[in-house]
Amino acid sequence: MKNRVRKPALADVEEVIVPAAELARTCALMRAHGERGYELLVLWLGNVDGRTATVVHAVAPPQEGVRSEDGVGYFVSGETMFELNRLLSETGLRLIAQVHSHPDEAYHSAADDRLAVVTTDGGFSLVTPEFATGEPFGGWAMYRLVRGRWREVSPAEIVRMLRVVAG
Repeated sequence: MKNRVRKPALADVEEVIVPAAELARTCALMRAHGERGYELLVLWLGNVDGRTATVVHAVAPPQEGVRSEDGVGYFVSGETMFELNRLLSETGLRLIAQVHSHPDEAYHSAADDRLAVVTTDGGFSLVTPEFATGEPFGGWAMYRLVRGRWREVSPAEIVRMLRVVAG
């Protein structure tokens, strides 16, 4: 029987380091889709070391934008999820957060709860208002998966937890 090394738990993370270039990429991708009236999902992939998660890459997986009289959203296929899991397995990176845009205010909708890509306890979900046209983190909402339920993170915790660094 093989001894498996336990990966640091995402639930233990107290700080998320985001390179400025990956934050800018995240916002630019969401703004571009927002100009066409669509939400966009961006995933923050990275490493977890003890109580710190570091975003290495922001990626917008293939997705289908949805727009109807009920609102806007996106759909990520099962094949895309399979490819994401393969990528994570091959690279050793972790899915730290899902970030997506809303056309108006930032909040976690029932659909956001039900269809979340992040399913690991301690993972994050960030929602940008107005298709990410404002300042990064300005008016954003942040949630954390705790024992299978999404819990809103207070603005003070967001300031404490998210650290943007050069790069």
